[in-house]
Amino acid sequence: MPRYKCKNIAALDLALSGLPAKMRVKADVGTGVSAKTVGELRKMTMWSENLVITTPQERDLESTVKISKATVATRTSPKQ
Repeated sequence: MPRYKCKNIAALDLALSGLPAKMRVKADVGTGVSAKTVGELRKMTMWSENLVITTPQERDLESTVKISKATVATRTSPKQ
C-alpha cells in the first residue's frame, strides 16, 4: 500500500486522485482528522505536514484510506 507524506493540500489532492469520494477513511487518534470519507478529505482546507496517508491499491469502496502520524524524521540534507 503506497504511503505519502503530504506537505500541503495540493499534495493531498494528488495522493487522493482516482479514489472514489465515498471510500472510507480511518484516521488514528491524535491526528486531528475527523473526515470519514475521501470526499470529506478533499474538502479539508488545512493539512499537517507530520501526517502520512496510506492509500489502497484497489479503487473499490470496500478499501480504506488510512491516516497516521509520521514516525520517521525526514533528512533534509545529504549525509556526509
